[in-house]
Amino acid sequence: MKIKLIMLVSLFAFGLALNANAGSLVDTDSDLVPDDFDNCLLLANGPNEGSNQVDSDQDGYGNACDADYDNDALQEVNVQDFAIFLAAFTGGPTTVTDHDGDGSTTTIDFATFLAAFQGPAPQFGPSGLACAGTVPCVP
Repeated sequence: MKIKLIMLVSLFAFGLALNANAGSLVDTDSDLVPDDFDNCLLLANGPNEGSNQVDSDQDGYGNACDADYDNDALQEVNVQDFAIFLAAFTGGPTTVTDHDGDGSTTTIDFATFLAAFQGPAPQFGPSGLACAGTVPCVP
């Protein structure tokens, strides 16, 4: 009986010790993806959203928060990106311009693009991935 009690107390103490060192994971946008693995830190794009961490151009910034479609050296959203968006909006390929993950480029995606186009630098991201900004970014 004493051995069982000692084993039970020991297991309980061991469990507490493991739990004390576990620490909590930060998830700034509450999308169920920890910041260290989140390719859009300030915009929810986790498993409950259609854009679930999709990064079509593999630059480390998720489609949900990345309107820099051409990944040019300027690393900004400009008229070249608008041309890519316009082509997708009128029937071209929609992989990088689909911000909401619904499979097509629509006016909702245009609102995301326009906010980035008119916004201050940086106009995409931020990303929690260490490789963000390099192609291919494979976490």
